Amino acid sequence: MVTKAPLRRLTRAQYHQSAIDLFDAYGFTDTPAWRFPGEETAGPFLTQVKGGITPLEVDVAVLAADELATRAAAQPEKLLSCVDQTLSCVQEAVATLAARAYRHPLTGEERADLGALAQAGFDGGGGAKGALRLALTGVLASPSFLSLVERGRTDAPTRLTGYEVAARLALLLRGGLPDEALTQAAADGTLDTADGIAAQTWRLLKEPRARTQLAVFHQQWLGLGGLAHLDKDTRRYPWFDDTARAAMRDELEGFVDAVIRRSDGRLETLFSSPFAFVRAPLHKVYGVTAVAAGESVGLDPEERAGLLTQAAFLATHASPKLTSPTHRGLVLLRNVMCFPLGDPPPGVKIDPIPTGTPGQTTRRALVEQHSQNPACRSCHAMMDPLGLSFERYDAAGVYRAVDLDDGAPIDSTATIDLGDPALDGPVKDAVELSKRLGRSENVLGCTATQWYRFAFGRLEGPDDTAELQALAKRFVSTRGQVPDLIVALTTSDAFRSRAP
Repeated sequence: MVTKAPLRRLTRAQYHQSAIDLFDAYGFTDTPAWRFPGEETAGPFLTQVKGGITPLEVDVAVLAADELATRAAAQPEKLLSCVDQTLSCVQEAVATLAARAYRHPLTGEERADLGALAQAGFDGGGGAKGALRLALTGVLASPSFLSLVERGRTDAPTRLTGYEVAARLALLLRGGLPDEALTQAAADGTLDTADGIAAQTWRLLKEPRARTQLAVFHQQWLGLGGLAHLDKDTRRYPWFDDTARAAMRDELEGFVDAVIRRSDGRLETLFSSPFAFVRAPLHKVYGVTAVAAGESVGLDPEERAGLLTQAAFLATHASPKLTSPTHRGLVLLRNVMCFPLGDPPPGVKIDPIPTGTPGQTTRRALVEQHSQNPACRSCHAMMDPLGLSFERYDAAGVYRAVDLDDGAPIDSTATIDLGDPALDGPVKDAVELSKRLGRSENVLGCTATQWYRFAFGRLEGPDDTAELQALAKRFVSTRGQVPDLIVALTTSDAFRSRAP
């Protein structure tokens, strides 16, 4: 059984990439995507599945469509194959482009409606440019472009058509519209079979766009959405600027790509490998010589182990000046372990953690004060030990032996008690914890769930349980092989079906 889900609309990033794909002949690099209202979330992932659409969203969609259409119509020669730019030529060009935008061959009604728009623009005195502008505005403002419209096959309504499977694959692994090979696979029936879908998934995983999408998953999974606007105390970190933020983002993308697409692809490797793609100014974080972009450097395995000990994660989940063990632990608990941790109880007064008195009160002692509040104790007993194991890393991710403010030795030991045999017990530091996380079957199962949410743009429901259990079991059996998990997901009944 397939869980019912509301209409899935494009996120801002998906709209942006889809518009760029659609007008590839123009080489657009900017679109009106970021004017749309912010997205919802499904777990840690951005999505657009709410039922109603507000008048503001309609207005923004129409204005964005008109802006893109106006820019495209200003250079009709980039779309039109004919020299004389007749109405029929415009109508045919619009129909070809609309089929790409809608992610399916046009119906007779769709073709007629767009043809009528083109004629109205042409006859209104605008000629080919006027026809293109009006018709393209219609294409870009259509729900068929702005959403994944899934009607299913005529002979099996709950089974997706090949074109609908192609659209899902494209959003997952390209972040935009299907490429020519994917569209052809839909046309010739290849995507009607699990083997055909698997072959296309493996192909897409090898394409350059998959590198970006893998990075998008990991950025959202680890709660790194605030990295682009992250600020640090300039007196303590004078080097922390836009260049540093970009280097952190690129480092994560390069590391994920190296492990998943060019190494063993295993989750444990993502959580344990002591190397990074370090370029200025991140050499100040890692204490190594800066290397050229795209080159990796080995790090001290006693200090670094995979994604969670890299600068992006550590700096994002900290304040401008101080570490935040609770914040770091919360992200691990919710996103990496899928612990159903709710918000603080209503009415609970949450005081900010004070900075303490230099030489007298350590950060650890301040965090451990949470245990004195009965309303906070149960949740913080799970979060805080996880975060305290990362105390060796300061607010920018720099490894340290002593506190920068009071010179006190850093204690990164913790005792984990979460009911997970792979994690529970004393840990020396974040390096040891990261390695345990990569081997935990509970973490492997959570990772499968997070990929499921990312692929579908929604939270799982009761009817997804069997599918999720099968995916988690397979992920464990492959020892956390991420590409295999993605293929298993795209060939699952859930991915190939729609709600009745």
